[in-house]
Amino acid sequence: MAVALAATTAAEADSSTVLAFPFENLTNDRTLDWIGEGIAELIIERLQPEPAVYVFSREERLAAYEKAGIPETAMVSRATALKLGWDNGADNVITGSFSGTAEDFHILARLVDMEAGSAIEIKADGKLQDIIPLTMTASWQLLRRIIPGTASPESDYTARPPTPRSAFENYIRAFLTQDLQKRIDLLQTAIRLHPQYGPALFQLGRVLQLQRDFNTSNQWLQKLPESAPERRQVLFMTGLNYFYVGDYPSAITTFQQLPQTYDELLNLGAALSRKGDETAALSVWNRAATMDPFASDAFFNMGYLSYVKGDFAAAEKNLMESLKLRGRDSEALFLLGRTYDKQGRQQESRKLIAQAARLSQRVERWLTQPLSPL
Repeated sequence: MAVALAATTAAEADSSTVLAFPFENLTNDRTLDWIGEGIAELIIERLQPEPAVYVFSREERLAAYEKAGIPETAMVSRATALKLGWDNGADNVITGSFSGTAEDFHILARLVDMEAGSAIEIKADGKLQDIIPLTMTASWQLLRRIIPGTASPESDYTARPPTPRSAFENYIRAFLTQDLQKRIDLLQTAIRLHPQYGPALFQLGRVLQLQRDFNTSNQWLQKLPESAPERRQVLFMTGLNYFYVGDYPSAITTFQQLPQTYDELLNLGAALSRKGDETAALSVWNRAATMDPFASDAFFNMGYLSYVKGDFAAAEKNLMESLKLRGRDSEALFLLGRTYDKQGRQQESRKLIAQAARLSQRVERWLTQPLSPL
């Protein structure tokens, strides 16, 4: 599945979109490099709940890096940051630096309005131990420039009890390690130091899902309150975890709590299908196909389930629609070939199955094995 960094698909039309980059370390202490990522992450987390702002997540930024061939750990130049912002539809780009000493610490944030071509600098000065409240102050100043006249009071940013720096450092260092077990250990340490640390709870659940420890992933995700900014992602991941362990009723209940977008309907339909409620699954996928008639997955799913049910006319119709949108889909070609075989159209069947096998040898296993469930 491709990850697209596209503001138009993720944000409301009237939202101001923001792409924040790690801040450059201008001190002489390389052990503080983690702070640059930390400042960016704090800005992202703090601006995310604002209704008039869409902030690209760290994962979306890294997807843009990958697309541009930029290493994940690279400190990009200001020019590169602006190019990435332009290429990915950001209205505002945030870069910056930090400097000084433990007793005389400085944060400098640069906010570029991509449409106007103007830039402003925002400064926050204090002690290194106050890195979190300093960043909150800078975040408030950034919001005032991004959304002039915002209704959010400054106290929302400055009056909240800050996360302990020790927990914050473990959380950010977890981002920076490629060792998944070490990442888990660092996140667990962050949570031990600050048990209500929502972002750390979310990321721990996410890493455990990547390791396919689905039940433990849900145990951590369910510790997040319903008011958490990550609520929608938490429900999505929790539903997938239930699906992967075969708890389809819980998966269905969870997916039904989400906004009924195309992707959520695909997953809801899959859970209904696995539960054995084929009629409901087809109905949900049909709604998805109506919602996005240019996406092929819903048509493929309906074709697949229709084939399994023995409704070969419906299978042919939906698989043909899927192939109109993605003509080199080996699985759809193979399944349509099998459908033709069931309809007695052997010559057409052999042609399509051979074409599918040329595109992907994986489909050949279906010649001798039962079709796997969706």
